[in-house]
Amino acid sequence: MKKLFVCTLLSFAIIACGKKGGATDSTYTPATPEEGAWHTNCSKCHSLKRATPSGHTATEWTSIVDRMQKKRGGGQFTDEQKVLIMKYLIAGAKS
Repeated sequence: MKKLFVCTLLSFAIIACGKKGGATDSTYTPATPEEGAWHTNCSKCHSLKRATPSGHTATEWTSIVDRMQKKRGGGQFTDEQKVLIMKYLIAGAKS
């Protein structure tokens, strides 16, 4: 019973302490507004070490970003932010 209690507390602590992705680095300075939009919006839920532009083709990024924008009632990022994010991702997308 004691092990179950400790495991339950540990599980709650893990859930309460973080989100899916990763923390943002407060010293980060984006090279472009497009990179800044990507970093600011996508790092809310994703580890940006894994979600790099070269991870998908431009076509794949289009459908991925469309899907992400619609999550949680469409409040993930604005259409203007989406344009910047897409410019950044497509510029570095794999062929």
